[in-house]
Amino acid sequence: MKSLLETADLRKTYTVGKIEIEALRGVDLRIREGELVAVMGPSGCGKSTLMHVLGAMTKPTAGKVFIDGQEISGMSDSELTGIRRDKIGFVFQKFNLLPTLTARGNIEIARYIHGKGVASNGHDQHLREILQLLMIEGKMERKPSELSGGEQQRVAIARAVANKPAILLADEPTGSLDSKNSEVVLNMFRELNRRFKQTIILVTHNPELVAFTDRLIEMRDGVIVSDNDSLSWDTENELAQPARSV
Repeated sequence: MKSLLETADLRKTYTVGKIEIEALRGVDLRIREGELVAVMGPSGCGKSTLMHVLGAMTKPTAGKVFIDGQEISGMSDSELTGIRRDKIGFVFQKFNLLPTLTARGNIEIARYIHGKGVASNGHDQHLREILQLLMIEGKMERKPSELSGGEQQRVAIARAVANKPAILLADEPTGSLDSKNSEVVLNMFRELNRRFKQTIILVTHNPELVAFTDRLIEMRDGVIVSDNDSLSWDTENELAQPARSV
């Protein structure tokens, strides 16, 4: 497994009137290909800002960001749009489905924007496997108003991964769901990671979500204060041997 996402001394400062707010204060982070990671912390700790920077939605004030070996920190807005389109899938607390389209239409419009076009006659094997995994293959002709909250979030997940993004970023993905649907959705994230080796970063303040991930990164006041990464790195960013306790 290789290093898929890296930051070096990442900083983000917002100016509100005459006040400067340091949302990120020097974040160094590496995420490997195929990892399932939770980034957790209280409101205002910087985790959402971190997600926006990692997702190429916000430019950092200082520091560097690398996605799949490519530095994105100094890219133009149009270049960042291409990175989001080609490398990153997003899942949010609010499902953000287009209400006038069916579930199929919501997924296919994402494919169209990506340039892959509409899957013909359902012969896209990857998408079919995703729909089966998320248990929504029989819901494709329904509009969002005809789906439960859990089903809507599963459609949103299918839309996010239909184009095989390198990274899936999920911001409070169970925040709008009850406990039963939350567990279903989290199990599906885990299965996406296991079956398709999908790299997933879940951003949350909910400690229950951590049980479904392999690695926990905790943030406070714009910095990483804890990371239970159990694997060591070699000098060339390739995965070294698991760290062994003595």
